Amino acid sequence: MEIIVHQAILHVLDTTLDAPVLSGSCMEMTAEKTAYLQYHIEKLLASDDIRQCRPLPDSAFRYELEQNKDFIDLSCRIAGVLFDYMHAHTTIPGADLAVVDFTRDGQPWLGILKLNYKNGYTHYTESVDGAPVNSIIQQRACLPTQSGKVEEGALVDLTDYSMKLLEKKFDIDGHKEFYLSTVVFQYTTAEPEKKKLQAIQDAAVQAVQENYQDEPHVEAQVAMLIANQAADNDNKVTVEQVRRQLAEEYPLAAVPFDDYVEKSDVLEPAQAQQPVTVSPARIRRMESRSIHTASGIEVKIPTEILSEDSAVEFLHAEDGSVSLLIKNVIL
Repeated sequence: MEIIVHQAILHVLDTTLDAPVLSGSCMEMTAEKTAYLQYHIEKLLASDDIRQCRPLPDSAFRYELEQNKDFIDLSCRIAGVLFDYMHAHTTIPGADLAVVDFTRDGQPWLGILKLNYKNGYTHYTESVDGAPVNSIIQQRACLPTQSGKVEEGALVDLTDYSMKLLEKKFDIDGHKEFYLSTVVFQYTTAEPEKKKLQAIQDAAVQAVQENYQDEPHVEAQVAMLIANQAADNDNKVTVEQVRRQLAEEYPLAAVPFDDYVEKSDVLEPAQAQQPVTVSPARIRRMESRSIHTASGIEVKIPTEILSEDSAVEFLHAEDGSVSLLIKNVIL
C-alpha cells in the first residue's frame, strides 16, 4: 500500500475560544510532517475499530465533496461545521483538525484527522534576579505523538465517496451518542471491522464443529485459515473467500456456513460481500494460541502446529484436566 500526501491544512478547533482558528493556506510539507500524517493515515486504514460507511441520500457533506473542488475552502467548511457542534456540546474534546489530500495506490482520498488535545508537560526557563531558572509547565493542547493514536477520523474514498470512519460516543444532551456519522457527515453507521470479522469467524467455527465433531482445535484452525486469507489479500478478507477455503478444507461446512452468515445480526446482506479489514496485529494474534496453566505458566504455540502430534499433544485425564506434552524440545 502506497500513501502519498499531496497537500494538508491544519485548523485549530479549541472550544475554549468562540470561533475556530482557520488556516488560509496549506502547510509546507516537510519530511517530518509528511511522515506524521502518513503514519496516522496508515494506522487508521489498518484499524479494526474502523467503520465502513456510505453517504445518506441527503448528506450535505457528500454534496460538498462533489461540488467544492477548492481544497482550502472545503477544509474550512468541514472545520466550521465540526467546531459549531463541538462548541455547543463541550463534552467533545477540543482538537486540531488536519485535512489531507492524499492518494492510496494511485486513487484519490481525503483524510480528516481530528487530533484531540492531550495534557502534557515540558520545561520552560524564566529569569529570576537575573539568573535562569528552569521549571515544568503543563501543555494543555498536545497533539497525538507519531507513535500514538488518533481517536477520531475519517478517510474518504473520492472515487465513490465511501468512508472509513473511526468515531467515539460522547455525552450529548444526557445520552451517549455518535456525532461524526450522524451530524457532521450524515453517513450510515456500520459495525466496526473487528465485530464483522468475529461474526465471520464464529459462523465458520459453528459450521465446522457441527459437521466435524472429532476435529481438534477448531477455533484455532479457523483463525489460522482467516489469517492466511487476510495475509494473502492486503489485510482483507471476505465471506466468499472464507467460504471457498472451507469448501476446500471442510467441504461439509460450506453450506452451514452460509446459513450462519445469513442469520448473523452483524453481517447484513449488503455488507456481507464487502471486504473486512484485518489489522496486522490481529493477524499476528490469530497465528498463535496462548495457553495458561492454573499456576500462571503461559505457553504460546503457533496455530499451524496445534494439530501436529509430532510437535504437541494434549493428554486428557479422567478427572477432566488436560496436560500439554511438547515434543522435540531443544534447550
